[in-house]
Amino acid sequence: MKKLLIVILIVLSLCLAFLIGYPFISHRISHMTEKTYNYTDDYPVLYADELSQIFGDYSISAREECHIPGEHCGCGYNQDEVFYYQWTITYTDCCGQSMKCILKNSSSIYSQQLSWLSEQLQTHIETKYMSEYYGDNINNEQLISYCYCSIGNFCNSVSSDDNRSQYRFDKCNAYRKEIEKKEVIIPLSSMPYSKLISVYPMLFHITLSMAQNTTMSENEFNSISHNMADALASELGDDLNLHVFTEDRKRHTMAGFCIIHGKNVEHLNQSFEAAVFESYVGRYW
Repeated sequence: MKKLLIVILIVLSLCLAFLIGYPFISHRISHMTEKTYNYTDDYPVLYADELSQIFGDYSISAREECHIPGEHCGCGYNQDEVFYYQWTITYTDCCGQSMKCILKNSSSIYSQQLSWLSEQLQTHIETKYMSEYYGDNINNEQLISYCYCSIGNFCNSVSSDDNRSQYRFDKCNAYRKEIEKKEVIIPLSSMPYSKLISVYPMLFHITLSMAQNTTMSENEFNSISHNMADALASELGDDLNLHVFTEDRKRHTMAGFCIIHGKNVEHLNQSFEAAVFESYVGRYW
């Protein structure tokens, strides 16, 4: 019995020592994994030729100094501290529309170019199609009626009900990482939109939500969405992959339809993203 008590006391002492020392150890480990990055390259000078090829005649704002503070928590998450510069670039597209994008010196301009491309395509569709076809009849509050463009990595989830979903997920992620590394120039200011959407595999989601004060009927609202999509397909051609949703005034889904490679698709036996992925097998992956 005496030996048992001694063993219990030793175990309790070790546990107490661990509990007392754990916060200190955890704090030390967190600080060991945190880093500070300071990016000072003058990108407008360093990449003057590349930016001219991408944006044509453009204007650029004064340099803005940015800071992301480092942080860590007990859960193991760590955010490195980052100091970097950014600039706002203003340019026009092939239709004469004014576009803006942010240039950061904390990552390659070639990987940023993919974000600029998707943002330009979204702006073009929202301005030339959504606004022109609906005007004030759609809810224009942020992230209610919108267009979203995904380039390359659009199969970003895995389902236990689909034994091919892991394959699609891995292929899309690998492809996106690959194109982010390639030093390819895309002339965003001069290339027609039918060419821009054929540079990489991509898909679009459009959500059209009825404005509270619209006098349109739900049937009219839905009908216009088809007219708008047909006009968009006419401009962008065979590489347009589009999923459209309409919502009523209470933001309940009313209708939806798909266009894959410029053609309306009546029935899908898999998700829209999976169907688009499979349509590119042998071409991109």
